[in-house]
Amino acid sequence: MRTSARCCRAAWLGRAELTPGSPATAGFESVPHVRRPSSRKIATQAPAVLVAVLALWSITARGMLQRGPDRPGDAIARVTSCDRVGPVSRGGIGFYWFCTADVTTEERAVRSVRFGLNELTPDDIGKQVPVEGTREFRRAADKLVVWWAIAPGIVFVVGIAAWSVLHRRRRLRHRVSPWQPTTRLVAPTCTLTAGTGTGTGAGGGHSRRKIAPGEWSAQRYWRLAGSIMVAGAVCAVAGSLAGSADAREILVTLGAMGLTAPIWLYFFTPRAYRANVNATAVTISATGIGWHRRDETTFDLGWDEVAEVRLTTIDHDGLVLRVVDLFLVNGRRGDLRGLWQLGAQLGEHRLPGEKGAYRLPEALSDAAARQVREAMLGHRPDRYREFAADLEGAPPTPITRGAT
Repeated sequence: MRTSARCCRAAWLGRAELTPGSPATAGFESVPHVRRPSSRKIATQAPAVLVAVLALWSITARGMLQRGPDRPGDAIARVTSCDRVGPVSRGGIGFYWFCTADVTTEERAVRSVRFGLNELTPDDIGKQVPVEGTREFRRAADKLVVWWAIAPGIVFVVGIAAWSVLHRRRRLRHRVSPWQPTTRLVAPTCTLTAGTGTGTGAGGGHSRRKIAPGEWSAQRYWRLAGSIMVAGAVCAVAGSLAGSADAREILVTLGAMGLTAPIWLYFFTPRAYRANVNATAVTISATGIGWHRRDETTFDLGWDEVAEVRLTTIDHDGLVLRVVDLFLVNGRRGDLRGLWQLGAQLGEHRLPGEKGAYRLPEALSDAAARQVREAMLGHRPDRYREFAADLEGAPPTPITRGAT
């Protein structure tokens, strides 16, 4: 054990201590980064998104209620009463009419029917309005498709896609100036030595693991799903007690969406979309390790080319950064120059890169790091080590990892 610890520390001391003015550049990839959520940004963006969604909902609903002239129907409706709903309803922002009418069918049967938003209005009182349907009736009129009801939705979707692409390009833009670290790592601790694990050391595992850097842990998934389900249960109970039919329908619908959160929330997690060929992912198999990111550096390395895979965890001031560095047998490769001695950013601190290493250009979540550990210990434990460190000027906070 003492020998392993000495080897780990010797390997660590061989790292680069990049200082301001160092010629090493960050290349054309994004450095791994972890930042604190900006409360100011959340406070400004959340209301903006809410207003945008309500506006889009209102415009689309208003456009869907546009109708052409009446045409002959299967029955006749005579309005008996109307209720005005708003300013928030199924139609979004605005005021609408819910009207109840006596419907006389072709069989001369009379039924009291409540119609939807603005299908009937107080202007129809005293008139015979043609309607159609069997169990549920609607006004016998052609629905009009107006451009101003469709255009906002298209603009919204295209705008979100364009913002996503531009944001991604800006985050991955070429860095023309050298990466200048503002701090260095201290108190390194080797928490997992090479050769520790259940693999044979020469490809003991046979499966291929594809890992998304932002992988959600089961705890995070169920914590978010549970909070949404609680809100959905509250809406469902409130809807069952509501006296207004419109409010009851809205609340019950929201309750159903909340209670089914474990189903639809799955499709918003990295686990669902990492199967996509364009998804950012690190792959580990019995033959080697790879990194895939659309339109950026993509590589697959055989184990005969990899000398070491190192996972480093930096815990400082409540923020945790996990990075993976690859050390190659034959030194540098020109096609991976964008990852050579890549730095990292933890909050406001710029960290140096690792001497002689190619760093994956993404910080890993705890769940992703755990999967990397499991895959490496199953395939090549002899090529895998872990370190924990803190930043200069901060008390050491070692992180102990088990070999599981």
